[in-house]
Amino acid sequence: MNARFFLIMFVCASFNLKGQQSNPPADIRSNLKTLSDNEKLKLLEYMRHMGANLDKEVQHTYEQLNNEKRSRALLYIEMQKTGVDAITDRTTVKFTRDTVNFGEIEEGIVILDTFQFTNTGKAPYIIKEVKSSCDCTVLKRPDYPVMPGETSTLRVEFDSNGKAGSSQPGVIIYDNSIPNGRNIVYLKGSVVPRRKPKRPGGK
Repeated sequence: MNARFFLIMFVCASFNLKGQQSNPPADIRSNLKTLSDNEKLKLLEYMRHMGANLDKEVQHTYEQLNNEKRSRALLYIEMQKTGVDAITDRTTVKFTRDTVNFGEIEEGIVILDTFQFTNTGKAPYIIKEVKSSCDCTVLKRPDYPVMPGETSTLRVEFDSNGKAGSSQPGVIIYDNSIPNGRNIVYLKGSVVPRRKPKRPGGK
């Protein structure tokens, strides 16, 4: 039995059969230090299940933001109330780079990289769809509207296995940006064929 099991048993022993404790602590920040971010999110969902006030939770989170980020949060609220038309509500977006040059790599190496972009317009930036070549996979993209002035990232993966030679996989980002409603980013480089092991006898 591991230490986590004994910790769970100790906590359970602190409660009676009805799951109640006479004087539970009001501050659990010291306990939270032992949890991962994913475990904290699960705890949050559990407390909501037990009836935690979602409005108070959101308000408390809002109070932790600085004035600039509070303004973005308020804009997000307005956007949720009125909605965003991805056709008429257009914005501008600026990528820090449109191509990642990975140089020369040996076949079989996996390239992971990130494209950073900023919403430079006045409307929320929305990525509607992402399509990539068969050589490139989008691992992560914002599934929420990126507010004006806000910066976010697109994380991509390129698997060079079976891709010997010059390679330039691309990702097409369909969005509500001006002027074309799309952006394209690339990974570019050369893949050196993997050396095959020599057979006995040198053949």
